[in-house]
Amino acid sequence: MTARITPNGRLLLIEPQFVLRRTVATMAREMGLADVQEATSPAHAERMLFERRFDALLIALDDDGEALELLRKLRAGQTSQPSDLPTAATASGCDVELALRMKQMDILRLLLKPFNVRGMLEVIAALGAPESPADH
Repeated sequence: MTARITPNGRLLLIEPQFVLRRTVATMAREMGLADVQEATSPAHAERMLFERRFDALLIALDDDGEALELLRKLRAGQTSQPSDLPTAATASGCDVELALRMKQMDILRLLLKPFNVRGMLEVIAALGAPESPADH
């Protein structure tokens, strides 16, 4: 795994809900967790992944699989980001199949809905936590 996000690091937050996305981004910046860049969809995020360098990614999984496809491209080295970019996700639910896919894609955290802003901020903070020996 590459270096984790730092307070000066740039996190790409992919979240379609405007209020949640803006609130989390603003609070994470104010708390010094990360420089959060916002994307409304996986398609928008994919363009951003080619234009800028990011230190971590927090993505909302969608029902049509667009987010999982973006994660597949990231892990396959089909973006300009490192293929092992630290990544967390949010989802409305998790079955065995999704859990296995998250493990295969090296997703560090999965936050299940319903969650609050605090939960997302904790995930962002965890992306910046130093690796413990158990992470190796």
